[in-house]
Amino acid sequence: MTSFLDLKGSKIKVDGGNIFMAGGRKRLAFGDGGIYVNGIVRFANGQEAYAILEIDESSSGEHCGTGIFISDDVYPCDMTWQGDKDFCQRLGLTKDEVFPYTYKPTGKVRCENHHVGDDGWSQ
Repeated sequence: MTSFLDLKGSKIKVDGGNIFMAGGRKRLAFGDGGIYVNGIVRFANGQEAYAILEIDESSSGEHCGTGIFISDDVYPCDMTWQGDKDFCQRLGLTKDEVFPYTYKPTGKVRCENHHVGDDGWSQ
């Protein structure tokens, strides 16, 4: 099985063509305090994956969504979002292998984010 972290440097278009790179540090504000920011997710089974995190800076860093960089048979780099009905299937993991996961933003979050610890990982 290919590691999710093998996708470092792969690019994906998000929100109307904005390009995010796996392993990057991009921050994209999209209005009303919401941002997309690069990050890393650590699944319940210990595997880590590059991600795009949706964060609400107007509510002390509330985590609102997660997209995971993946590789599939069609695209060398694609993304699956937690709200997708086939999220775990596209990750190639079971629900118990994925949840609960922790996350770490690698791009700048501009608020006092009480959801992450001193090490930068969610609590």
